[in-house]
Amino acid sequence: MSHWKALRSYSALPASAGYWFLAVTLIGRIPATMGQLGSLLLVSGSTGSLALGGAAASAFAVGQAAGGPVVGRLADRRGHRPTGLAAAVAHTASLVALVLCADHGAPVYTVLAASAAAGCSVPQVGPLSRARWTALAHARRLAPGRFPTAMSFEGTSDELAFVLGPALVGVIAAATSPRAALLTAAALTLTICVAFALHPTARLVARGQGERPEGGDAPVRRAPIAFLSLALVCLGCYFGSVQAAITWRAADAGAAGSAGLIYAVLGLSSAMAGALVPMLPAAFTLARRLLTGYALLALLSVPLVLTGGLQVGGLGTLGLLIALPGIPIAPVLVTAYTLAEATVPARRISWIMTVLSSSVVIGYAIGAILSGSLADRLGPLPAFLTALGAAAVGTVLTALAQGRLRSLRQPVAPAVPDEAEGSLR
Repeated sequence: MSHWKALRSYSALPASAGYWFLAVTLIGRIPATMGQLGSLLLVSGSTGSLALGGAAASAFAVGQAAGGPVVGRLADRRGHRPTGLAAAVAHTASLVALVLCADHGAPVYTVLAASAAAGCSVPQVGPLSRARWTALAHARRLAPGRFPTAMSFEGTSDELAFVLGPALVGVIAAATSPRAALLTAAALTLTICVAFALHPTARLVARGQGERPEGGDAPVRRAPIAFLSLALVCLGCYFGSVQAAITWRAADAGAAGSAGLIYAVLGLSSAMAGALVPMLPAAFTLARRLLTGYALLALLSVPLVLTGGLQVGGLGTLGLLIALPGIPIAPVLVTAYTLAEATVPARRISWIMTVLSSSVVIGYAIGAILSGSLADRLGPLPAFLTALGAAAVGTVLTALAQGRLRSLRQPVAPAVPDEAEGSLR
């Protein structure tokens, strides 16, 4: 398959799941990316305390990390429809409760509990969407060679959501109030996330979750799961550290509002790179891709770390340099989730996808807290160095895991002939 023909493989996705599925899975993950920033702005604005706002955002992140695998396990056991509907309703109610608590001066513990509940009940559209692509592949509704393409679409969608969600919060909060931003997230959850839960692909997961293409049930591969989870904790730590460092630089320059725009460049460059993953040759194995991705992340972060940490150049320079480490990020995520499909039996696919998603959230919280504290006391260089260290640790972990990851059944199958592709349409 030529490189450009590989890109045309995206046309098989709507033929397999429908355009409506692609729309709801993309838009449906945006509310989850609005809650953390929205809770920070809401609580800090209503109490006048940035510390309390940060605590509310942290409670949301901790709840999201803890609740993700629970939602995934319930989805595997009870099905995507009832679990998705329950999560959407609970998340909407929790966001409304958070707004009411903040508006009416409720005790701090009540505000933090509402924020944690909102995080815990995030509907997990992204991980469950990946599980549905797996079910489509197992049911032969998605050609085997198109599964990596589906994971590339998912990685690109994640990055776009991480850019659009906080940007939407910022625009709505500036135009009206943080309260309106969180209520918008609640409205999106109650509409788009419910539509995702009710989509016909949910029934396919319920019917086919115990099947595998090989005809048998596979064991849980605990060592590769551990390596993949730890590697994504490192990636999350990178995100949190870079965001804290960029925020410090922007505030120091008297342009705190530009931090979100600079950080968005990272997501945009990552999204563009993620869309090109199907062009990678099949000979470039998934295990090697993961190692190469982390090594490139560390290497391409050096100019950002030196320039940003030593405060050389202005915010425009940071905005240009942050695009470089964005290039390997989505490919790393795509590769990790594609490998994860081979670590568990299909009946537990929703669980493993949410575990990896929660690993990123945990790493983000660690990076944000650690780097934020270091930046406050010592300036931006330690925060940038923490990000570089996280990328380096991820490189070492994936290097150590090469043997384990190569032993996995590779989900990347040879591309089907054009005739078989046509049958899917």
